[in-house]
Amino acid sequence: MATFGFGSITSQGVGSGIGVASIVSQLMQIERIPLDRLIQRQSDLDARISGLGAIKSTLSSLQTSLSGLKTGDSILANKAESSDTNILNATGTTGAVAGNYSVEVSQLAQSQKLVATGQTDTTTAIGNGTLTIDLGTISGGTFDDVTGKYSGAAFASNASGPFDIVIDATNNTLGGIRDAINDAGIGVTASIVNDGGANPQRLVLSSSNSGADQSMSISVAGDAALSDLLSHDPAGTPAAQNLSQTITAQNANFKVDGIDITKSSNSITDVISGVTLDLKATNVGAPISVSVSQDTGNAKTTVENFVKAYNDFRDEINKQTDSGSESGNAGALASDFATRQLLTYVRNEMVAAPTGITGSYANLSEIGVSFQQDGKLTLDEAMLNTAIQNDSTNVAELFSSADGYATRLDTVLSSLVDFNGTIDSRTSAYEDRISAYEDRQVTLEGRLERTEVRLRAQYTSLDVMMSNMSTTSSFLTQQLAGLASLNSQ
Repeated sequence: MATFGFGSITSQGVGSGIGVASIVSQLMQIERIPLDRLIQRQSDLDARISGLGAIKSTLSSLQTSLSGLKTGDSILANKAESSDTNILNATGTTGAVAGNYSVEVSQLAQSQKLVATGQTDTTTAIGNGTLTIDLGTISGGTFDDVTGKYSGAAFASNASGPFDIVIDATNNTLGGIRDAINDAGIGVTASIVNDGGANPQRLVLSSSNSGADQSMSISVAGDAALSDLLSHDPAGTPAAQNLSQTITAQNANFKVDGIDITKSSNSITDVISGVTLDLKATNVGAPISVSVSQDTGNAKTTVENFVKAYNDFRDEINKQTDSGSESGNAGALASDFATRQLLTYVRNEMVAAPTGITGSYANLSEIGVSFQQDGKLTLDEAMLNTAIQNDSTNVAELFSSADGYATRLDTVLSSLVDFNGTIDSRTSAYEDRISAYEDRQVTLEGRLERTEVRLRAQYTSLDVMMSNMSTTSSFLTQQLAGLASLNSQ
């Protein structure tokens, strides 16, 4: 029995030998030409979308490379170095004044820690009530290192509290109290430590921030068991302090160039302008130095990244718009004039010098960034270093001023790569055309299936007719031969 299939005809002539399958297959190849052209157009559009995506990626990278240039921070950045990083780390930013500073640390800032008496487990109910936690400064009196309690001290609230935490049947276990304190977000964190003793589960309270004004005072209104565990008045008698202090809240004390300074944190940003100091250890009697200088290396790296990002973009444009006359491989967007315009938009902003610049350097070439004959950028590091050392503010303004290179470029690039920007709009247009082609492809495939069935039926009928004619011819030939034989007799 003959079979039918689009693009795969397997039936042969049933008697005449005219090759129905071969004839129909060749005719269908001709019928398929419009569909094949349509599929090729879809493939070309897919390649264009891919090409635009690659270009958009390089444009996004170029825009990213502008971040430090647009603000000027990368050009104006200073570096700070500590002569002993075991004592402190120093980090420079913009605005730092070049020079050397002597630093001596006598005390590090700390967060207070209080420890409760041990409990058998974390799941047994303790009691209900309301915890009122206040943060402030403990002053005067004496502190017993053994008991962890004060005598004759005073407590002054820092005015950030007090804070109330309700303890009820839903959270009155040691674990529940811990979670309730942590969930309150009041600048106090709670944890449970197992000390391995007879009653091993011990609640530990820590002030979230360091500094002398972060000490805790806790009052409890409610069940006696809850009060016995957590009430803690550092200004009261030792008996009124049911928690033991294991670490004292204190400020950082240090000297910069002989000036006494106190801060609540070990990370200090407002002592040396443009420099962050991270204190790590004390060095009484052995000052170390912090040196601050222009970070030309960071500035050079930022400009290098910008140059590379632009050249990557240029290479991608050349690849996608290559006519193929020399390479033999045309780019997916070779005939797309609008893609070439993208390069023009970007390059125009880099050719036009910024207005309103009053320093010695007025354009990119004067700081070592210039175009080569192939249209790519090149960087003269020596010229850039000299320009930064001579007038870093002027160099920063070339990029960051209202009409600066980075400012203008960022605006243009945003219009190209942002959501629904120029490239997205063109990509959407191509996708719409592909969708229309897909709909037409379905129509053409249906038409070809019907055409194949029709041709198959026609040539099968012709084959049958020709076979019948051949049979009739043979019969007549035999009959005539018989008549001739009778006549001869």
